[in-house]
Amino acid sequence: MSVLAPFAPVPRDPLPWAAPPREPLPLAFPLDVPLDVPLDAIFGSALGGDAAPRRRVRGFASPATRMLLSSEGLTTTLLEALAGESLRLHCLAQLRARAEDAGDGVAALLRTDRDAEVLVRYSATTRRDGLALSVNHVVARIGLAPGIEPCLTSTSIPLGPALHAAGTGHRRTLLCVGRRPWQGEGGRDLTACYKTYVVWHGEEPLALIDELFNPAAVPAT
Repeated sequence: MSVLAPFAPVPRDPLPWAAPPREPLPLAFPLDVPLDVPLDAIFGSALGGDAAPRRRVRGFASPATRMLLSSEGLTTTLLEALAGESLRLHCLAQLRARAEDAGDGVAALLRTDRDAEVLVRYSATTRRDGLALSVNHVVARIGLAPGIEPCLTSTSIPLGPALHAAGTGHRRTLLCVGRRPWQGEGGRDLTACYKTYVVWHGEEPLALIDELFNPAAVPAT
């Protein structure tokens, strides 16, 4: 495992940050996808039954939340519409690791070898006042195409807009939505919603992305 940038503690901001707020940030990607389902079905968003992501989206009362979770477009654009301002990227940590170490099923979903090197990255999408609207866990293939790696490792431009500007990342496959804890002020756990999806480069999966949303901005009810 070769470190690009060391895990750093989340800075103390005037408004809450997302869990996990303390070192170490977990290396393993938070997969909630039933990996015994054929990969073609997963990549086709055809899980079926109550596990299908869009069926689970219906369990959220807020129309804005349902739109954000079900969309396969740029999440940053939707968050900016909700926030009414341009958002910023705050890179929390990034490193290189073996796909196997990034979590069970990661290699299969990214269609790479278990020993292949992948990029593991944590970032937060924040407002100008420092409020984190989302915290993002990314595991990405390295060396898939020239010019993509700077998008994956940028510390100033959110991944979606960077890939869009580079001419890739237009296709996304929603894998899962649900609820997880978000740690608010005083260490109090709040219920937040998340979405997990694949970003494609042509016909090849480029990155797994899990986004956990601040319940103060995106209701999880």
